[in-house]
Amino acid sequence: MRTQALTGAHGVILVCDLTRIETVKSVENFWLPEVWEVLGTPYIAFVGNKCDLSRPDSESAKTLKAVSEKAEMPMMLCSAKTGENVEAVFKKLGEMMISGDFVEKKASAELSAESLAAAIDDVVSDFCEQYGDTAKAMEIVEREFNKAGVNVNLPNKDSLLMAIEYLSDIERDVHGRDISEVNKLRRWKMIDEAR
Repeated sequence: MRTQALTGAHGVILVCDLTRIETVKSVENFWLPEVWEVLGTPYIAFVGNKCDLSRPDSESAKTLKAVSEKAEMPMMLCSAKTGENVEAVFKKLGEMMISGDFVEKKASAELSAESLAAAIDDVVSDFCEQYGDTAKAMEIVEREFNKAGVNVNLPNKDSLLMAIEYLSDIERDVHGRDISEVNKLRRWKMIDEAR
């Protein structure tokens, strides 16, 4: 579900609770790697919520600032309760995304239809090899690709990533969760490396 929600995003707001240091640490240890794994390097705004209950020099705020500096993305303190800086967070992310940097970044991240077509071949071959029964595997690939809306003549990254999710669901029932996750990650990498 997280992967599906993140797929295709160009900007992310990572929010933590300044009154609970464990949520700040989870931004660095869980959420940031998760976002990078699915999206590469999108624009990210780090947000410390509940600034009405926490001081700007608190351990949580300092920790979040260090994370944002390491990622070279902005950090803001806000309060959903009082509304302080809530609108500013969205404005900041919007400004980052419509800047010239975003246009250049998006253009450089675009994958050609030819490179995606080659990646499709790799994904299909890998699925068939892992599944074991090539004829049955090809039936599954055709069905799941259709469900995801993959056009093999003019593929796009989002539909291909969705197809990989669907194939992973099938493999979970056949090989178990751990193997299906490893296979899914390998196939995502095939798409990411297609240039």
